[in-house]
Amino acid sequence: MASIDSRLAALAEAIERKRMEQEYPVDELSRSLYNMGQRLSKMDSLEKAALLAEFNRDDPLDGTGSLNLDMEALERFIADYRS
Repeated sequence: MASIDSRLAALAEAIERKRMEQEYPVDELSRSLYNMGQRLSKMDSLEKAALLAEFNRDDPLDGTGSLNLDMEALERFIADYRS
């Protein structure tokens, strides 16, 4: 029963999103940020670990430094991004 309820909720959300897109066109940046949030929310633990490794990678040739994040900080980032 919970599966049906979650499917109905997802369907209602998709319908509302389509309606809003028709009434108020979404710019590319907003669409990209929304898609990123969707991808973040669906990541499994392996994907999160890979993202964390990339965030913490120091590459002086690219001019990037490590963010020195731990998994808890990444989880907070994802939760904050979605809200």
